[in-house]
Amino acid sequence: MTAILIRLFGFNKAELAEDIVQETFISAMKNWPLKGKPENPSAWLMQVAKNKAINVLKRDQLIQSKESDIEPYPSAEEVDRIFLDHEITDSQLRMLFTCCYQEIKPREQVMLILNILGGLNTAEIGSALLLTPEAVKKAIFRAKNKVRKRHQKLPVITKQDISEKYEVVLTAIYLIFNEGYRTSFSDTIVNDELCLTALRLAHLMLNLKGINAGEVHALLSLIYFNIARFEARKEGSEMVDLKTQDRNKWDAGLISKGFHHLEKSRSSFRLSHYHLESSIASVHCSAQNFEETDWQLISRYYKMLLEIKSSPIIQINYATAVSYWEGPEVGLRNLDKIEYSLAKEKKYLLSAAIAEMNARLENFGLAKSYYLVASDQANSKPDIEYLLKKAAECDRKSFSKN
Repeated sequence: MTAILIRLFGFNKAELAEDIVQETFISAMKNWPLKGKPENPSAWLMQVAKNKAINVLKRDQLIQSKESDIEPYPSAEEVDRIFLDHEITDSQLRMLFTCCYQEIKPREQVMLILNILGGLNTAEIGSALLLTPEAVKKAIFRAKNKVRKRHQKLPVITKQDISEKYEVVLTAIYLIFNEGYRTSFSDTIVNDELCLTALRLAHLMLNLKGINAGEVHALLSLIYFNIARFEARKEGSEMVDLKTQDRNKWDAGLISKGFHHLEKSRSSFRLSHYHLESSIASVHCSAQNFEETDWQLISRYYKMLLEIKSSPIIQINYATAVSYWEGPEVGLRNLDKIEYSLAKEKKYLLSAAIAEMNARLENFGLAKSYYLVASDQANSKPDIEYLLKKAAECDRKSFSKN
């Protein structure tokens, strides 16, 4: 909604667009409890926002007529056109690419997208990214100023934009999903709102011509495979690992969509990390239980992924896959090769992997020590509680063994 209104009024009046959006939701809060929720809430909100925008345009007609240097506002016909379904999609795509302007830092791009296209306020974004609302507010203000200096109006997406920004836009969507699926600092296991925003934006990308649609389908496949396991990943406030998840809770319909987009992704003219990550997820979703997982195939995919996008996190995942294929001793040898260049907030993943492999080797004392180290390094409450629980399990198993 904000993207459409910014297209209507221009970036210099972005705050006006945001005010109209806020007033629209206030209208819904007042009307819906009394008159009932409309059959199509989205259409109702869009119509109210359109009416409010028209009222603003009418109110400003007198000012415009007296000050000839003011750029003319759109006509009523232009307003009607902008609010057509295909134009709404066009506005959202324009905004998505504009948010990924190269002078805006990647984290600020994500915040801007979440604010304008995801509809999240500064407190919600701060909660998702472990930032104070004030820090988010300042970052978004800086990002918007950079956009204002470059654009007065929401620009049309050109072929050059697609070639220059396409990968940046996909990366921003991928980062939004990752933060939602495995929150770095939050007290929640999954941030549904971030994940669903990423899903919606990825679908939006398929409306663009001249893109490598295969990569978008691969990203969509990855998202669907992962959100299919949402319910199984948590038991109350506790995190449930892949090994002990109740696979009956996995959403078969969403998994089917994952395979649909994975098949569509084969139209790509190159193999991307999205293809490999979604292929790995597909192997997990194909296994009837943890023991039947094809770890050899997953190891092969991770090895290919390391050639495209090497990182310590992928090295840890590769070592874990190998440990289930060839044994935990081999997995530990692979972990020894990892350079300690992990970001501070991700160091717990290495410690946890070392702990898990030692536990499988029945080195319970060493495993407990690494689980405790990992719990000290972790930031999110669910991760900390899970790691402490695993440390306690090592204590019990060590006692039983002796």
